[in-house]
Amino acid sequence: MARLIAAWRSARPGGFPAPDLLLCGFLLAVALASVISGQPDEGPAAVTIPAAVVMAGSIAWRRRVPLVPAVACAAANLFQSWLAQMPGSLWSLVVLAIAMYSVSACSTEAMAAACGGLLLAALLAGEWLGGGSDFLFIVLLFGGIWLLGRAARIWRSRLTHQQLHERDAARLAVAEERLRIARELHDVLGHSMSVIAVQADAAQAALDRAPELAQEPLRVIHATARGSLAEIRALLDTLHNDDAQDGPGPGLAELQSLLDAGRLGGLEVSGSIGEQLPQLSPAAGLAVFRVVQESLTNVLKHAGPVPASVTVTPDGPGVRVEVRNGPGAGEGGRAPWAPSGYGLQGLRERIRQVGGSFSAGPGDDGGWLVAAVVPAVATWQGTDP
Repeated sequence: MARLIAAWRSARPGGFPAPDLLLCGFLLAVALASVISGQPDEGPAAVTIPAAVVMAGSIAWRRRVPLVPAVACAAANLFQSWLAQMPGSLWSLVVLAIAMYSVSACSTEAMAAACGGLLLAALLAGEWLGGGSDFLFIVLLFGGIWLLGRAARIWRSRLTHQQLHERDAARLAVAEERLRIARELHDVLGHSMSVIAVQADAAQAALDRAPELAQEPLRVIHATARGSLAEIRALLDTLHNDDAQDGPGPGLAELQSLLDAGRLGGLEVSGSIGEQLPQLSPAAGLAVFRVVQESLTNVLKHAGPVPASVTVTPDGPGVRVEVRNGPGAGEGGRAPWAPSGYGLQGLRERIRQVGGSFSAGPGDDGGWLVAAVVPAVATWQGTDP
């Protein structure tokens, strides 16, 4: 039943809303019955019937072209008031009220003011032609109806704006969540795949010369793959459970393990991690971990197994992390990094979201330097929905 009612309300036979056609037909039937029966007697049928048809029939246009019922009712009212007497039946009052409300609620402010003023002037003129004195009543009644229509238009406009705002906010939240998931997958898989690729090459070379030497690279590949699977499984568990809260994730405590994994992956990594670092929030700690992880991945991917150093020191209420590496095998001895790559963009966005600062660029020795300052308590700096 609800679907049938919704389909009927949205139907537009001939371009007219179905509810408006039904209202028009009902008012037209009542108006013709009133004027033909002479209840009340407002003049000859040659005058009242055309006026009734024009006034009631114009209601079909009340939302399609609101100007039509306002002008038609004003003209019909003056026509009947001049040749007979002003329409005073209940149906005519209802039609005039609908016309005034429609032009006010369904038109721009300028059009509503012009057409509302025209209809009000016609009603006052009809009252004057009929020798009446209810001018104040007409102004108050139809002026109030006009104001009600404007209030309804403003309310609908605000409601529509609120719905669009909520829809945009939902889309933004989905986009941000997709970006977060893509960033996490990139950080996890990028590091793991780089280590696996390097160790696979080492294992292949060992199998060709000394098969017993392939055991260590294969062990690293096995450990790296299992670690990545565990992180991905944790991420998927979070996605599958809508009520689950994100876990704390890796942070400063896992940095040493990350450096050890980098050494196993073939990097010459030296680390200097301060002993009296401030306590970081989970989001800030994860940001520091991802900076080091992505930087070491890029060293391995773009520069190869060159010396690299990781330094984490206190910086005010937060920490400063720097990852340096020596020149790689690229052109001119400089690592062929792409500063606009997805990895660096992801790091820059991640650090910005926790309220920190990030920079990456060539170092003085021809290598590469990644530096970030992360506050102890992450403060969201993204776009408000």
